[in-house]
Amino acid sequence: MTLKRPRTTLGRALSNDVVLDDARVSRFHAVIDAAGPFFILIDLWSRNGLCHNGKKVHARALASGDTFTLGECIARFIAEEDYVEVVVESLPSPPDMRAELVDSSGHSLLTS
Repeated sequence: MTLKRPRTTLGRALSNDVVLDDARVSRFHAVIDAAGPFFILIDLWSRNGLCHNGKKVHARALASGDTFTLGECIARFIAEEDYVEVVVESLPSPPDMRAELVDSSGHSLLTS
């Protein structure tokens, strides 16, 4: 899934850009905002919070290789130049920017 610029929403509600099928994810859990050349991950005051590289945070800039957790969803942010996409970890890894959204057992948390 291509990330929306300048903002991509993540959460359980069907109106999000990335819909996660996880009871621990809030309806509107987080956003990824494009701010110039940077991508900022922001918690939307979700019930269970947001972790970035293993530490609970409210907002952080994303760098290639960073991980973040929403509920049981573990995502990894991989960045290169002008392409931004969200894909499931079990798919082949294209040389682009993507976030992988899976639970701790490796199952996809993206719904179609």
